[in-house]
Amino acid sequence: MLLSLESALTKYKAADFQGVIRDHGGAANDNGCPQNLLVILAQSYLKSSQTLMAAHHYRKAGEAPGHNNVAYLLIAGNLFLRHSAVAEAHETARRARALAPDERKVLDLYYRALRETCLFDEIEVENDALLDRLRTGEILAQCADSPLSHIAWCADEAINASLRPGAVANPVTSEMRATRRSRPHQWGEKLRIGYLSDDYYENHPVMRLFQGVMASHDAAKFEITHFCFTSADKIAPDGMRRHYPNLVQIGHMKDEDAATFIRNHEIDILVDLKGHTNGCRPNLVNLGLAPVQAAYLGYPGCGSGIDCDYVISDRIVTPDCSIPHYHEKLCRLPESYQANDNLYRPWPEPATRKNLGLPEDRIVFGFFNATRKITPHTFRLITRVLHSCENSVLWILLFNDFAKQNFLAAVAREGIDPARIIFAPKAHYADHLARLPAIDIALDSFPYNGHTTTSDLLWAGVPVPTYKGTHFASRVSESLLAALGVPELVAEDPETYIAFVRALAADDRARQAIRAKIAANRTTMPLFDTARFTRHLERAFEMMATRARQGLDPYHLDVPALPRNQHRD
Repeated sequence: MLLSLESALTKYKAADFQGVIRDHGGAANDNGCPQNLLVILAQSYLKSSQTLMAAHHYRKAGEAPGHNNVAYLLIAGNLFLRHSAVAEAHETARRARALAPDERKVLDLYYRALRETCLFDEIEVENDALLDRLRTGEILAQCADSPLSHIAWCADEAINASLRPGAVANPVTSEMRATRRSRPHQWGEKLRIGYLSDDYYENHPVMRLFQGVMASHDAAKFEITHFCFTSADKIAPDGMRRHYPNLVQIGHMKDEDAATFIRNHEIDILVDLKGHTNGCRPNLVNLGLAPVQAAYLGYPGCGSGIDCDYVISDRIVTPDCSIPHYHEKLCRLPESYQANDNLYRPWPEPATRKNLGLPEDRIVFGFFNATRKITPHTFRLITRVLHSCENSVLWILLFNDFAKQNFLAAVAREGIDPARIIFAPKAHYADHLARLPAIDIALDSFPYNGHTTTSDLLWAGVPVPTYKGTHFASRVSESLLAALGVPELVAEDPETYIAFVRALAADDRARQAIRAKIAANRTTMPLFDTARFTRHLERAFEMMATRARQGLDPYHLDVPALPRNQHRD
């Protein structure tokens, strides 16, 4: 085995990764395979872009006698998650937690994997235990859960703001802010806006919402630059440049180099479209890129530790009671904070229920939010709706077989026939929009509502009842419904929500009336008026810039609404 290890190492150093796999891959099946050889094999698979095989070998390395076992299990678990191998990720995270129960990165992996499983009993136990620790102010608990995962189940704004995200190496301080704001800056005639994101690819929900706004900016008043760090395997530069002509790549740059590059563009307002979402670069933002920095769209909440002066929101998602829980100032748009695209969003012919494999004679409830948003609370609401309307099915989008199996088992334990659950396949965006009108009533997720999902459903004419939330992410559907002119779809609380959904399911005329209203309002109300929204966003930038140019500190801003257009194209 020693000769085998030496041979593998020699081939690896020569970058003969396929040779390592060919000559030594079989050794991984031996119980006595040394940890060092397993790591060399894992690395060889990774270098050969066989990441799932790499994950399996890293897990074996983490289970073998040796050193750095937790580190290898962490690599394996994250690679499994990247491939939506949720069962493997969950089991790997459990093993890592058994070895290092107080390691922040281990807990983060465990929680992220767990919330993709639909193992609702385990999720609820873990959430309750973590919440108890958070309420005591325990530092480890504040560092253990990633912010994006956390706001999907905890709707307490005070607790949300207490998180200490591990991705932020140097959390913002007042000194860092003062240094950034005091840098010499020459303001031009046009406002120079820089958007920062790695979501510049056509299948990302943020860009689906925002691309119409990008194309609608007033070039006479604003100079727009897109600082893109999207990975090469996702971005198609030619396609992106149709919507974002001033797109510059910074993904290959280290934070310090990227910061210098962005500063050399003399941006007036830097807009971070990521916040605490996957792939974010908070440490780049914290190097100080512009005299004014704002957070928008990507992350619905307080950007703990990130140096942004403003969060762009609205008065529904961030009412006055939210102000104490944000270190940023609120810049509230007049209708809804969420951009929506009416320029490039498809408007396809609706698909038939027959072609979709849906029953013609039953109420179809739809649930198309992400798996991690199916909290135990959301699951209980779904099952109560199904119990209250026996002549119904649930059409649900779940991306992995492990979650599907667990969801069906959970439904059966609640006394609901699993045959009433119909899984929707993945679909291209236009095909996805075409199938949505087949839904009678869409069910929302709580506390993290549908965001792009809700607006897609409303675009397709589908009613999306919700109830009033207690943090940004849980108030988004209400914001969208208000901007569409259908606030009657917003219930006061979960009990009222259940009663309303039950009544709507039982009343064909009421459903047809609300669908007709949504269809009419789609072209007359503010939600899908991209040009109007863009003018409001631009006015927000102007108000931020005015304070900065006058030497005033950022302060809460409420953007006034433009006069309502009676007609539009």
